[in-house]
Amino acid sequence: MLNFFSTLRNKQISLFMFNLIIAIWLGAILNIGFYHQVHTLTPYFGVKAILFLAATLVILVATYYAVLQILNWKWTAKIFAILLIFIGGFSSYFVNTLGIIISPDQIQNMVQTDVSEVTDLISLRFVLWTVFFVILPIFLISQVKFKQEKVSRLLLKKVFSLVASLAVVGVLLFTYYVDFAAIFREHRDLKGMISPQNSISSLMSYYHKKAPKKNLPLVIYGQDAHQVQRVQKNLPKLMILVVGETARAESFSLNGYAKNTNPELSKQDIFNFSQVSSCGTATAVSVPCMFSGMPRVDYDEQLASHREGLLDIAKRAGYQVTWIDNNSGCKGACDRVEQYQIPENLKKKWCKDGECYDDILIDSLKQY
Repeated sequence: MLNFFSTLRNKQISLFMFNLIIAIWLGAILNIGFYHQVHTLTPYFGVKAILFLAATLVILVATYYAVLQILNWKWTAKIFAILLIFIGGFSSYFVNTLGIIISPDQIQNMVQTDVSEVTDLISLRFVLWTVFFVILPIFLISQVKFKQEKVSRLLLKKVFSLVASLAVVGVLLFTYYVDFAAIFREHRDLKGMISPQNSISSLMSYYHKKAPKKNLPLVIYGQDAHQVQRVQKNLPKLMILVVGETARAESFSLNGYAKNTNPELSKQDIFNFSQVSSCGTATAVSVPCMFSGMPRVDYDEQLASHREGLLDIAKRAGYQVTWIDNNSGCKGACDRVEQYQIPENLKKKWCKDGECYDDILIDSLKQY
């Protein structure tokens, strides 16, 4: 092993070959999950299916290679390569091992997460992946020495390789255009599986469209809210609204799913609103949506971030509104109402390693 690293330090490599190796790593090695998904969606079988999958791989590698040939020069090659390896290494972990589609919503969820949620992701598999797909490649890149080449020769090789890469991509896209168009039109989330472009494009989209804008004026909503004159007496004085974990509605047996996934809930005398759903399964998306007062099809995340919601309206109507939190915050939904701080004695009783059992909410109500 020591001899290998010693040889690596003393061996020089051309920028042409360096970019090709990085392109193969980014395009082929990091995207196994993507190719598996493409294979399941391909309209071909046998040899034709293999050729289609190979064409997909070559297109991706050639595209990355063309980009690297434009970006990477002797003085920038290592910087861009390390950055792409770092981003691609982590994004490919979530795609390949957890089946997560990288999107602007996921970037938002990541930006708004807390230490407890981050530590939940750390496992032996995550550590091993980080070592072999992030740390080791970055170390090897840091040991690379580039061959000295004349500027004219380097430019000529770059132009030739760039034209060749684009030609290959063009020919393969033309050959399989109908198939690619059908697959990606019906499965738009596939692009969220291609690392590292998924993280880069999603991050750019997040900051362009989703990142909170500062100093936006608060939009008043529901000014006519008021309490209706009570006719009945002895009405409950306390109303509790529990916002639980997001889940897939189609997997609820209460909604007709074959497997009994709600054995305890089904025993209770409850109303199940089967036609109600939020705007996503990420907390940063679902909670603001639920309290916004906007229909799902017309939900405007930017507007919701600076417009009054359900809790503001209830407060204006004369109710004393209090938010008690046991997870990762209200994501802006409770910013203008009282937020109860759970006492330390309850945290010691019900919390462990940054996670708190829901019993803490009941005890908090008793002490409130």
